[in-house]
Amino acid sequence: MLALAGCSPGNPLPHHEMPPQAQAKGSGLHPKVDFEHWAKIFPIETFQKTSGPRRFDSTEEGDPLDLWKPHGAIITSPAHLCEIELVRKQYARSQDLGRSVPVDLFLWSVDPPQAPYLTKLGGTPHRESTKPWPTLDGTPLTFVGQFCFADSRDIVSQKLPDDVMLIFFKGADGLYNDDSIHVEWSSIELETPVSAEQCPAPSFTVPRLSGHIYRTNEFPESRDVFEKAGHDQFYLFPVTQSTKIGREAYFIQNDPRGPNDELLCALNSIHPSTYPPRAKWPFIGLETLPDNWRKLDDDYGWGKYNMMFADVGCLYFLIDENGKVAWTWDSY
Repeated sequence: MLALAGCSPGNPLPHHEMPPQAQAKGSGLHPKVDFEHWAKIFPIETFQKTSGPRRFDSTEEGDPLDLWKPHGAIITSPAHLCEIELVRKQYARSQDLGRSVPVDLFLWSVDPPQAPYLTKLGGTPHRESTKPWPTLDGTPLTFVGQFCFADSRDIVSQKLPDDVMLIFFKGADGLYNDDSIHVEWSSIELETPVSAEQCPAPSFTVPRLSGHIYRTNEFPESRDVFEKAGHDQFYLFPVTQSTKIGREAYFIQNDPRGPNDELLCALNSIHPSTYPPRAKWPFIGLETLPDNWRKLDDDYGWGKYNMMFADVGCLYFLIDENGKVAWTWDSY
């Protein structure tokens, strides 16, 4: 499914260990993910086991790597990020992962955004109060989230309509209809920002989370490295399924890009893990989920702590050579 969207006018390791990450040329407005901190909480050993029936063909008996290896993860939490990044860094020390593509990946925090225009889910959209609220068939749409591109201008299309992209849904099942998702653009500097009191009540529960940014690289040509090494879900190591800004993403079924399209950003499902080690710190600022968190869900997998697009799907936003933005989505 491809629909047009409304459009108005870490520290890198040494080169021999990991291709250097592109350095953000933006203003550094988003709070940054402290990867070194999370890697101490979730070292690579967290994701390995040394006992059990599974053995990989890629190792010989007695090899220290003959163990349950880390598996590919859909990234929503600090643990997921560590599982992917630490494995990629490990292989990059001895193997060529090929072409690298910089992206700005986001982890979610339960803390309020530090500024109203930054990347976030739910709450009050960053838009002018004088603009009519988007509707469909007379029904006000629900604000789902926004991407702020101010820190990411160096890694995406130069044809961005503005700095902030806002996303609205008709309902929790909005993905299934071409016209039930609305996208608009806003500037960082507003004359009369809309207030929470001026916003229509949402028609379903949207998580209220703020984005912490992490500049890293995707390696779209490295699939064979992780497949031959015997990692389960190896396909999630080369290019991540995550909420991000940048030109590469893991496309669940098929790559939707046409010859003149460029990936702009991706909004990923949020499904907090509830088993070790990911039972800890599902979000930045929240060590454990409340016992009743699943009871807070609405229909279609939306709730205070989760946001499901069908079966752990992902929403992709594309921009063409004329600056026109379209959206598409896919799931398992």
